[in-house]
Amino acid sequence: MIIGRKPSAAICTLGCRVNQYESAAVSDELEALGFEMRDFAEKCDVYIINTCAVTAESERKSRQMIRRAAKTNPDAFVIVMGCFSQLDAEKIAKTDGVRYVCGNRNKLGAAEAAAKLCRGEEIDGCDILDVTQAPIEDMKISGFGRTRAYVKIEDGCDNNCAYCIIKKARGAVVSRKTDDICDEIRGLADRGYKEIVLTGIEVASFGKDTGEKLTDLVRRVGENEKIARIRLASLEPSVLTKDFVDALAAEPKFMPSFHLSLQSGSSRVLALMRRKYNAAQVIEKARYIKGKMPSVTFTADVIVGFPDESEDDFIQTCNLVSEIGFLHLHIFPFSARKGTDAAAMKNQIDPAVKSDRAARLKALGEKMSAEIYKSAPGGKARKVLFETPHGAYQVGHTPELLEIYVKSKTPLQNGIFDVVPTEYAGGKLYGTVKEEK
Repeated sequence: MIIGRKPSAAICTLGCRVNQYESAAVSDELEALGFEMRDFAEKCDVYIINTCAVTAESERKSRQMIRRAAKTNPDAFVIVMGCFSQLDAEKIAKTDGVRYVCGNRNKLGAAEAAAKLCRGEEIDGCDILDVTQAPIEDMKISGFGRTRAYVKIEDGCDNNCAYCIIKKARGAVVSRKTDDICDEIRGLADRGYKEIVLTGIEVASFGKDTGEKLTDLVRRVGENEKIARIRLASLEPSVLTKDFVDALAAEPKFMPSFHLSLQSGSSRVLALMRRKYNAAQVIEKARYIKGKMPSVTFTADVIVGFPDESEDDFIQTCNLVSEIGFLHLHIFPFSARKGTDAAAMKNQIDPAVKSDRAARLKALGEKMSAEIYKSAPGGKARKVLFETPHGAYQVGHTPELLEIYVKSKTPLQNGIFDVVPTEYAGGKLYGTVKEEK
């Protein structure tokens, strides 16, 4: 029991932006309950680990952080939530030092449990809601970083990809109401946030269960005069219909950058993965987007070494990547996740082959990225939202998500300025703020 002082808490977040959003909401709840929030490396009364289970490595890191919390302060209350706990709650609950475990649809319960434990109250050590039945949790955040806020708009996934466990951990698609999302964004805008990224487990499925449309939500967010930029988190290529792209292109505040959950450029491998598109469709959709948004950039997630992926399949991925041209690639050597169909597939790829393919694709990705950056100097000025200082430079991003460095004695953070790109050197793009006449 904590007597005569303010209790302290820290949260360790593993995994995706949705987890980060949910941790921010739990942090807000803890502060409302009177907790002092600290860094996870500090000695605290309560440690909360928001776990990930997308790969076996994610689970290993989750277990590691649980042990680390107990070691940092053996007298602390350790609370575990998230995808790993949703899938393996009973085992986690028996781990030394763990006092409370909850899943993915009742994470705010972690804050309530922390308060009760610090008051010396007895609580049930495990509270997991059935993700196939529980509604989306009613949560919101007061802040997220400094200038860009990620806002969760839906939870769950209706896909059945061969390599993924997340549907079991997160359940089917459940969406927040547009009005609730816009109310939350209004509060963020009032606190100075200028850019909003709408995020979720399967963002493009927003409204599938409620009848609302993602493009209507984007338009509603754009009506907020204080919000200057809107982006979407990862999108599966199959959702990029002409109507969908046209609606986004018509919104002036929607930024010309797309993150694609691509996974492979081989139609055969995509079929093995049970994805909803083939390579030709991806190229066709990318071309259409470029026609509607000429300055657009693409980033993507790619898995290499999926079971039975041949050298020819890998070359097809490289060819597709070259055809589209990506600003950045997030490359993942396939990791067999227990409980998925892919883990039991024949013709698992040798780790050395996976590492080689990842290295080759990384080199290709870096070459494409450099080419995009090299083409920026000498062009027109671009609107840059500045985020962080970096030594003598201020760092921000263009609408196309190009990172740019500007030397300025005047603080530019959270401001949007016209910047002329002047030089690409040492892997960085430099520019100068355009003088107003």
